[in-house]
Amino acid sequence: MKFHSFLSAHFLSGMLAGAFALFLAASSSADESSRDPYFGLHMHRADSGTAWPKAAFGAWRLWDAGVAWPDLQPAPGQWDFTRLDRYVAFGQRFGVDILLPLGLSPAWASARPAEKSSYRPGWAAEPADIENWRLYVRTLAERYRGRIRHYEVWNEMNDKGFYTGSVDKMVELTCEAHRILHEVSPDNRLISPSLIGAGSEPEQFENFLRKGGKACVDVIGYHFYVPHREPEEIVPLIGRVRAAMVRQGLSSLPLWNTESGWWLENGDGTLQAGADPRWRRVRLDEGAAVVARSLILGRAAGLERFYWYAWDNYILGLTEVSTGALKPAGVAYGTLIRWLSFATPKCKETRGTWVCALPPVGGHTRRIVWQADGRSASFAPLGEQVLAVERLDGSRSPVGSVPQASVAVFYEPQLIVSAPGKP
Repeated sequence: MKFHSFLSAHFLSGMLAGAFALFLAASSSADESSRDPYFGLHMHRADSGTAWPKAAFGAWRLWDAGVAWPDLQPAPGQWDFTRLDRYVAFGQRFGVDILLPLGLSPAWASARPAEKSSYRPGWAAEPADIENWRLYVRTLAERYRGRIRHYEVWNEMNDKGFYTGSVDKMVELTCEAHRILHEVSPDNRLISPSLIGAGSEPEQFENFLRKGGKACVDVIGYHFYVPHREPEEIVPLIGRVRAAMVRQGLSSLPLWNTESGWWLENGDGTLQAGADPRWRRVRLDEGAAVVARSLILGRAAGLERFYWYAWDNYILGLTEVSTGALKPAGVAYGTLIRWLSFATPKCKETRGTWVCALPPVGGHTRRIVWQADGRSASFAPLGEQVLAVERLDGSRSPVGSVPQASVAVFYEPQLIVSAPGKP
């Protein structure tokens, strides 16, 4: 080796080492004391077997968590806040914002107590007496003033397993809840009842807004499930819901994905009986990519929150049911929190390759890149040299002893760090 070649090699090696060190710091910048509420979760058994996630998620929706109205008030005048008090204490301890759905109706208060629901008879009907609803909402608002600020009217009002009443009755329940919550505290916020579906459902949701619901909500919530398709299909569905908001004069309201997920294969052999056979079954080795792409594109499309369903679910879970160990999808969830906390990517797709630019750090450009259709491809940033790469499993590496002009991209997103110059 000639002497100047030796110096050049060591200079490049030093530059790469410095860039890599900066990359490690930048990609690990999520501060647990300031959690990003975009990253939301559901947990079914947070007080009875599920270990608290190490991932620094920032928001928790208490659905299928044993704290619905029938759980909290099983009989007239009888209240049980034991579990909800415990959850609220968890939220305060870990700095996680709580979203509490208000429906369902307990059988004793139900307009149709014998009617079938996804849970127990009568729970999907509206309350027979609006005074019971008013008392319930006010009791919650006063008990948890300053500790729970976000309430959701109802879960999936277009699914007969959850709601069988009319749109007009849902508007009434919404407006009464909004009035009471704001009387108790001006800091309270009411999220609209959600709908689920990518067919005519966005237009059905607009009908709820048109009939008076738009005057009584502070946040728009929708369940952005696209369970038969690739995660990229979430983007046009978000666009349709936003279009409905614009038509109803609500373009300035926040839009939240209050629930979505995919059927994720279990690696521990746990059976997944009851899974909808029409849903795509995401293989264990595909789960990380599906989770990452949905979270990245939801953020890029302007969603302010994205509540994954669910951390400990046996069909859509990010953890193994029998052991609580992270699936690859659960590892990827934690990685995405580090990549995206308080940062909005700007995404562009070209012939199946998605490039999502993040704010630069220390003069280095950061992009998340993947190939959606599974074909082999490469990414070459124009006028830049690739310095380092991080994968969804958290593994990080320089690209080699010298910078490269391009890097191979795959079905799974990768975080690529580059800098101006030629390799």
